Amino acid sequence: MRASLVLLLLLAAAARARAGDWLLQAEADAASATIPGEGGPRPLVKTWVPYDPASRLFRAWIPGEGWRGSEEDDALGTVERFYGPEDSSGLVRATISVRLVDRDSAIFVPAKDAVAVMRREEDGRKTTPLTTRRFPAGLARLFEVTRELRLPADEGPALPLTVHEYVAVIPRGEAYFVVRLTSARSDYLALRPLFVRFLEELHAVGDR
Repeated sequence: MRASLVLLLLLAAAARARAGDWLLQAEADAASATIPGEGGPRPLVKTWVPYDPASRLFRAWIPGEGWRGSEEDDALGTVERFYGPEDSSGLVRATISVRLVDRDSAIFVPAKDAVAVMRREEDGRKTTPLTTRRFPAGLARLFEVTRELRLPADEGPALPLTVHEYVAVIPRGEAYFVVRLTSARSDYLALRPLFVRFLEELHAVGDR
């Protein structure tokens, strides 16, 4: 039951992304990437602003234009979400989420077990190899998830959609942060440096 709940921490993702330590090459890859349907790479975010959530569990910097933060409660508990731009189809909005999972959480399992569940593959759902990198909030376990979805259409057959997700699990004692960036597959390369920068500016408040 717990494993099933933890699996909900992943909102999905799409088409297998390449393996390797993508974080170390993020800026270089994004600079040379051409997104399908576009003439060239999108410009990197130039302006970032500080963000302090009401929960006071962390401090962060977020893009100064086109993004907004919101603390929300869902079936899994409290989560901070940062909503960015929509993809060209208007079906997927780029979203960064930060959730702290601790022993008071209904979905709590140890971080190692949570990572194993979140990286589980099935039909239409693929994951990349696990890598690690240290950030101010701690040593992150990093991977990507992709999922093929079909959305109901007003008329005609269901619409195919490929969603991509960068995931970072950052232990804080027994607790851990789950940070993810969800977007359309067509935008994931352009958004990769943004996810790296967000992790570089994420600071946990207090010890757990």
